[in-house]
Amino acid sequence: MLASKTLKSLLLAGSLLSYSLSAEPLADLLKSATFFTEGTGEEFMSEYKGLGFRWNSAAKASARSLDRDLVVDGNKVGETIVFFKEGKPSLIQISIYNRGDDKLLTGSSGLEKFNSTLTDWAAILDEVTGVEKVRRGRDNKSAVKADGVIWSLPDRAYLLEYSSTGRSGDFEGQFIRLRVAPVVQQSFLEEKMAEEKTTAAKASLPDNVVREDGDVYISGIPMVDQGGKGYCAVATAARVFNYYGVQVTMHELAQLAGADPNQGTNSTLMLEQIGKLAGRFKTRVKEHDALEYSDMTDLSEDYNRAAKKMDKRLVPESDNYNHWGNFDRFDPEVLKAARLRSGGDLAKFEREVYRSIDAGIPLLWGVTVGIFEEPKWISQSRGGHMRLIIGYNADDRTIMFSDSWGAGHERKVLGMDEAFCMTHGLHSIQPIK
Repeated sequence: MLASKTLKSLLLAGSLLSYSLSAEPLADLLKSATFFTEGTGEEFMSEYKGLGFRWNSAAKASARSLDRDLVVDGNKVGETIVFFKEGKPSLIQISIYNRGDDKLLTGSSGLEKFNSTLTDWAAILDEVTGVEKVRRGRDNKSAVKADGVIWSLPDRAYLLEYSSTGRSGDFEGQFIRLRVAPVVQQSFLEEKMAEEKTTAAKASLPDNVVREDGDVYISGIPMVDQGGKGYCAVATAARVFNYYGVQVTMHELAQLAGADPNQGTNSTLMLEQIGKLAGRFKTRVKEHDALEYSDMTDLSEDYNRAAKKMDKRLVPESDNYNHWGNFDRFDPEVLKAARLRSGGDLAKFEREVYRSIDAGIPLLWGVTVGIFEEPKWISQSRGGHMRLIIGYNADDRTIMFSDSWGAGHERKVLGMDEAFCMTHGLHSIQPIK
């Protein structure tokens, strides 16, 4: 974490540096005294669409931009998300640095750059607010115990949060972000941070289930767009936490799970780590189904038996071969014949989907994409992926699922048989009470 000497310089930065914000749209937005009290989401999109903001989902609960013109005092920033509640702006979240989108800051030089960035932004916020900053310190209730500094105005407050690991030679910068929110009655710390730790009651979740024309699905699951990063697992988990009222970000979960933005997340490790912190958010991780390696060897044998009957190419079965790789080789027709042979496992999968969705609990669904044709396909080739099962239609025997790929991917449909055949694992994060 940040050295005490650096923290002292951070808290004194406003008296040492002088900033004059240029005419930059994002900077003007940060300074606006009326943004949270006047205007609507539609008006925001009309005014700021030129900065690349696009709705994250059809619900229009948040708008996201990665535009190159997102600049404050000449400093380029990254992912910027504006959240809306009942059509009104409720939070601005700006990624100043995160290890998923930016060059990883490591070692002593990385520490120096990380601290320099914090100092520069402290000075900018001193200039924007004109008030004294207060060190919030480490938030021990957050997923990664991020540190923070707060600037409070009568109508709005600014929270600069940051997290890192190591001290010098083993230093790694995790993220620096800015959150701006209105102050209603309580302080920013009490209002926003306490709100973020509120977990939905399990008994209230069925109220989120919509039933129409045979479709049964969970409404109100926030979208998190992973962008081009291999963050499907942490983005999916973040969406579930957000749905329960815990505003953890995919960047925090990526730090927790050691996710590589280029290689993706080890979903098993992620679920283990989430299991460790689940109690902090009054939740638990439940395993509904998971393929073990022994299951994969059996599946490879079943697959080859079916392939011989259908005169199709076989997959490797030798003991010195990693059978997990066969998911990238499976023919869809043969795979269905092999996995649906007994029917028992499919029936269990189907029951778990119905039971969880009826309870208002989305399912973290580990799959191999690219085996079966899907709606709204993107350029991802065949490979491992995590997404959410959010609904079903028992009459049509279909599931409804959602990917962390932004607008247009909120609710899609796939046959129950195909969904089961491409499955590696099925888990859920559930409120304890």
